[in-house]
Amino acid sequence: MPSRRPASGCATRTTGRGRAAAAAASLLVASVSAGCSGATVCPAIGWSNTLTVELGGDAAVVDRVQLCTDAGCAPAEDIDPSGPLGLVTVAEHDTDAWIFSVAGLPETFTVRALDVDGAVLTESEVAPEWTRTGGTERCGGPSEAVVSTRV
Repeated sequence: MPSRRPASGCATRTTGRGRAAAAAASLLVASVSAGCSGATVCPAIGWSNTLTVELGGDAAVVDRVQLCTDAGCAPAEDIDPSGPLGLVTVAEHDTDAWIFSVAGLPETFTVRALDVDGAVLTESEVAPEWTRTGGTERCGGPSEAVVSTRV
């Protein structure tokens, strides 16, 4: 009795060894195809960058430091958390340095220092030079930069 074959011409019954061989062949074809295509699969962006703002001058009078763009200044209570400034947070600070966790900032922005009453003590436009600290050149990764301003 002849074996029943679907229209594709492939047998409908496969032994355990046949299934393993078919799976191995599929894996080999997929890996060779991916290797030949030159495509790189990058992970979803799941990192933030670190920006250190060094304060010179009379830094002891500074109560807050903010990063400002055309969209506003952050961190601040009135910032849209779903916008790019919603991704700006102060990770830590002391008198002379404020360390921010940031993502989505433009190439240049303004660093603003405020006193305890909210008065602006200084504003400086900065263009940080970011150095990648993780990830890959092709896919990117977390970076860090240091900028300075004088109070």
